[in-house]
Order: sequence, then C-alpha cells, then structure tokens
Amino acid sequence: MTCRCACGVGCVVRTFHSALVLGVPISLLFIDSALKEALVEFKDPVYGIGYALLLTLSLVLYYLACFVEPGYVQKQKKSVNNNIAYEDSSSEDEEAQMMNKDKKSLYRYCDFCEMEQPMRSKHCEDCKKCIRRYDHHCPWLETCVGERNHKYFWLFLAVTCILIFWTFLITWSSFKFQLTWKEWFKSNIVLLLDMLVLVLGGMSVIGLFCFHSYLMIKGLTTWEMVSRERITYLKYLDYDFNPFDEGCIKNIYYFLTSIKVKRWEVTYEKKANIGKRKKNIV
Repeated sequence: MTCRCACGVGCVVRTFHSALVLGVPISLLFIDSALKEALVEFKDPVYGIGYALLLTLSLVLYYLACFVEPGYVQKQKKSVNNNIAYEDSSSEDEEAQMMNKDKKSLYRYCDFCEMEQPMRSKHCEDCKKCIRRYDHHCPWLETCVGERNHKYFWLFLAVTCILIFWTFLITWSSFKFQLTWKEWFKSNIVLLLDMLVLVLGGMSVIGLFCFHSYLMIKGLTTWEMVSRERITYLKYLDYDFNPFDEGCIKNIYYFLTSIKVKRWEVTYEKKANIGKRKKNIV
C-alpha cells in the first residue's frame, strides 16, 4: 500500500513538472512571439530547434535524476564493502582493509535497515533505505539525491537555468503595447501568467543551482552542511575543516564524471587527523 502511494505521488509530481515545463513554451506558440516565428512560421529554424533541444535536454536530465538509483546501500552479511564497484578500488583495497580492522566510529549503524552504513550514508525515511553520500530527499523529484544521481540533479538545474532565462527573454519581448491598462492587461494576460511561473520557478532553480554548485566545489552535501554538529564523523573536527575536500578541480571532476561509488572512509582517514589537530590547537 505504501509503495503504491509513493508511486502515485511520484507520477503526480513528475507529470506536474512536465506540464509546467511544457506549458509555458506551448502557450508562446499561440501568440505573437519569437518562438512562434521560429517553430510555427519557420522563419528561424535554427533558433527554434535550438530551443526545442534545450527543452528536451532539461526534461531528460530531470527524469534521469528521478530514475537513476541514488545509491541505495545493499545489506551485506560480512562487510559493507562487498560486491560494490568502487572508484580507484585497486589502489584503495589495502588501506580499506587496514581501516576495517580498527574502524572505531567511522561507520554509523542504521536501526531501520539493521546494518552498518558506509561513511556519508544516511537513512531516508521517505525512501525507507540508506543512501550513499546522502544529500537530501527532493520532493520535486520524489526521490533521494545521492552519490549516483547528484550530478544529474545538478546538470538538470544548470540546463533549466538557461532554459528559464531564454524563455524569459522570449516572453518579455512578446508583450504588446496598448493605450490603456485594461486593454494591455487583456492582450497580455497569458504572458503575465507565463512571467509569474518563470520568475517564481527561476528564483528557486537559480538558488538551488548556486547552492549545489557551491557544494560540488567544496566536496560537501546538504546533509553534512546543515547537520554537521550531529554527524559522528564530523562533529569532532574543526568547524571549517572538510575531510572530503580534495581540491576544487578534483571535487568537480569526481562529481561530474564518476560512475562508481567511492570509499569515503579512505579519504577521511587520510585527512581527519589534520582537522583534529587544528581543533586541538585552537
């Protein structure tokens, strides 16, 4: 019953998003606009096709963010690292084995799933599963954003920012001048509604894009940034120290190109002692 309810909510949310994204451009096809001239009257096919491709890309990335598994932690009998494809696994195996012998409090235990969580993982009460490098549960996707789908979420935000800006310019240039406010309002009512959607949606999307760009550059997640003082492996470190920060370029490269999950315990072990020493000095 719960699963059916979740699927139903997901369908409603994603259908609403698709209708919203398609609704504004479709409305511009029925009034005098640059988009109508390009796609309907075919005066500037390159312009029209370029816009249509960008719109399609935005929807494709949205559904990739929705349906690519965010990084569910599979319950293992012997070790949390079994049967998982890891980034740079050949060079990290020996270090990971040494850490497993003396891992202390590196792993958190999930009472819901009854298993140890890999570092940076968190149980999502909405998804009923533990998520690797958990960022947040996104109601607009109706799924979690984690290690495997975070890049698609960020790319969706980036492309949608461009799409909103382009649509805003088309809508703004389509307003008609009238002698009276009443006539102006009647002739531009559709454009006013489009602008309302674009401004409200644009503020949210641009804000999220900037925030998640910052997280990508810093090698952080929303959960770690908001709940740092409650996370066992971070609360004892200096507040400004991030053990998962491997430098701007490397953070961005891993974020956008990595397919395999990463042993964050190894990265943490290499840098965590530095953060503890800094805190003790202060």
